[in-house]
Amino acid sequence: MPEVSPGATRNQFRAAKLAFAKKGMRAARSRGGLELAMTILKWALIFLLVSIVAGVLGFTGISAASADIARFLFYVFVVIFLVLLILGLTIFRA
Repeated sequence: MPEVSPGATRNQFRAAKLAFAKKGMRAARSRGGLELAMTILKWALIFLLVSIVAGVLGFTGISAASADIARFLFYVFVVIFLVLLILGLTIFRA
């Protein structure tokens, strides 16, 4: 956290705290949420391909299970994407 002298006013402390929070949000945005969302989407596509290949080869149980996993991961991706989109358009704009 930025240095604030012991006799600092409340506004100075708030300004230092806000600067620290903005720096942390920028760092989190640059590496955290989007990377996680893309990884989830990649795994969803991998499970979708496994499901298709298993279905073509006749392994219907494996095909159904991997399709369910792919569907679940895709929905998780959509939720994370929408949350980050809404946050990007509202809170992180400042």
